[in-house]
Amino acid sequence: MQVRVWKPVDYEDDAIASVIGQPPLTRPSLEDSPGPFITVDGRIHGLTSNFLRHYCAARPDLATATRIASDLAGWVGFLVNQRNLAPYEDSRDPVLVATEDDFAAYYRLRQYGTEEAVLTSDGWRHSSSSIKRFYEYLQRNYQHIPPFQIVTFSHPGGWSGTTIASYAPRRRSTGSAGTPLTPEFAHLLLMGALRVDLKGHQKAYLGADRDYALISLGLASGLRRNNLANTTVYELPRPCSLPFTTMRVADHITKGDAGGDTMVFSHHLAAVWNYVDGARAELVRRTAYRPPSPLEIIEANSVTVRYRDPGSSERVMSQRWTQCDETFRRRLVEADASSPIVFLNEHTGAPLAYSSLQHTVADASSFVRAHLNADFPDGVRLHDLRHTYAVHLTVAIYRNVIANSLPESRREDWQVDHVAAAVELVKFSLGHASESSTRLYILAAHRFLHIPVEQFLGEF
Repeated sequence: MQVRVWKPVDYEDDAIASVIGQPPLTRPSLEDSPGPFITVDGRIHGLTSNFLRHYCAARPDLATATRIASDLAGWVGFLVNQRNLAPYEDSRDPVLVATEDDFAAYYRLRQYGTEEAVLTSDGWRHSSSSIKRFYEYLQRNYQHIPPFQIVTFSHPGGWSGTTIASYAPRRRSTGSAGTPLTPEFAHLLLMGALRVDLKGHQKAYLGADRDYALISLGLASGLRRNNLANTTVYELPRPCSLPFTTMRVADHITKGDAGGDTMVFSHHLAAVWNYVDGARAELVRRTAYRPPSPLEIIEANSVTVRYRDPGSSERVMSQRWTQCDETFRRRLVEADASSPIVFLNEHTGAPLAYSSLQHTVADASSFVRAHLNADFPDGVRLHDLRHTYAVHLTVAIYRNVIANSLPESRREDWQVDHVAAAVELVKFSLGHASESSTRLYILAAHRFLHIPVEQFLGEF
């Protein structure tokens, strides 16, 4: 049976009236926020489609709703085509009669099945989250018990959520394998973040400047996701005339507390500061950030933050940014009722959710494949920005870009005669990269050596 996802349909009262010969009934306000819907052999699947409509009414984010619809279509298709559950439209609907055995079989297919069916770890997280959301909706509105256990968890960032118990993504022994992008593909990914097509037309998207800045900082610095999610504007380096500058990476928001100084591609920083001074500044003016147990910033610079905790004491305290963890950072509030964290939700002004960063890259990648270049690599992840940074920095060092920008007395430390030696220097910027990662970067860098070095510095 064919299970499909369809884009929202706009209702036209005049067209309906011309067909039925009388004015149509007044539609509930919920219909004014249409969402994608799912069909099984041409017939609308009511339960999933109603859920998607409710989702769009509460959250006007069609891109996310469409991704959720695709995940649910996969689950419904599995139930009717592989578990042979008849597509009844009553209490015998496949999603209602599905058992935990059915879900376990779906998990095995998506994590251990054929190459065409297997999802990446992130893909399974998104898919299982979509299915969980759907069954939470059924539980609230139809008192239907989900075919799996849903548990609540607490995140170090200070928030809590729910997840499906016992069906974690498969751990794959791929080490730090990733997809480093060529300079051309990295440039296309940035265009995808802005939603700009080959004709220069930009699709309306409120978070475009933010996504462009986020991907730019990832390509510029190779920061991991937790660092990107929690870095503050005070820690951002300014663009400079040299091809590289440096940035201090905070220990307490870095994997293994492996902070330190990292090399940063200067040409990417303009996009980050354009967002900070432009779209982000406008967002801050029209929203207010109110975290639980806020800490009021009195003064801050690139090294320290002075703050006061109104809930416990009026005493002004001081903390070095390198020692501030993500929970502390997300409690901080500026005098203008904004968060100091760089990347903010485009609707609320709150720090962008940790999980949303991956969606940023996935959505930009999808736009590139659909509107810019169908050969753009499929499945590009946020972590691939780090691999791209590592390979681009390796090539730049190998080509003496850093050495040539330094005074002659300091050049020797950055001059290398083979790629492996360049990778050894890159390891320090990555925060003690493993030996397996080092080997991967050596192999990848060799495939990039034919590209003009100017492209790695943003010059095409």
